[in-house]
Amino acid sequence: MTPLLALVPEGHNHSESGIVVSMEVGVQDVAAQLGLSDRRVRQLIAAGDLPARRVAGRLLVDEASIPRSRPVARPMSPRIAWAFVSLLSGEEMDVSARERARLVAKRRELLAAPNPAVLLRSWLRQRAQLLRFNAGVSELAELLADRRVVPSGISDPRSGLSPGQEVEAYVRPADLPRLVDEYLMAEVPPTNVWLHVVDRVLPRPAPLGVVIADLADRDLPREDGRVRALLTETA
Repeated sequence: MTPLLALVPEGHNHSESGIVVSMEVGVQDVAAQLGLSDRRVRQLIAAGDLPARRVAGRLLVDEASIPRSRPVARPMSPRIAWAFVSLLSGEEMDVSARERARLVAKRRELLAAPNPAVLLRSWLRQRAQLLRFNAGVSELAELLADRRVVPSGISDPRSGLSPGQEVEAYVRPADLPRLVDEYLMAEVPPTNVWLHVVDRVLPRPAPLGVVIADLADRDLPREDGRVRALLTETA
């Protein structure tokens, strides 16, 4: 899905009160933060791995979407990633005996890691497509209650975190367009709605492994701490 363009002052986004709530940076700034070349950053944007929008011919990236750590391992395939999520949730895995043994070993590696969140966001980053939206604050409670979405990550009470005026959830591809229209969501910063798009039927509440994976994706100290705590509780 191509990010929508918005006519806002370059480099800034404002709330209705006029307070700056988000900052956008150019390709060179992103490259410097990530230790990558400008060309590589443009490739990430083109592949949809780094959300950006074009303003007056210039690519701008919401600073909040820039990853703070680089992947440390190759990603699992979507099928294996969801099997690993099942393992973390204490559920049965639909895999071969050989695959099961490998995933159990991965879980031991994860529990022994000094920062398991770094491994999780590397291994599981292909499990779903993540889309970032902005929606009116008045829409958020109704969106979370909509049965077409499955709250997860910071929107799940087991995260132990206060989501504030943000929503994180899973949605099926067929439901996405109508949800975007009904809740007046736009792919412009500042982001306050994170939707993981995947063609799977997830229960409500979401499996615990899904919540843990989403927290790891945030790449923030508070969320990383909750990842470790939840993994310890389920060990």
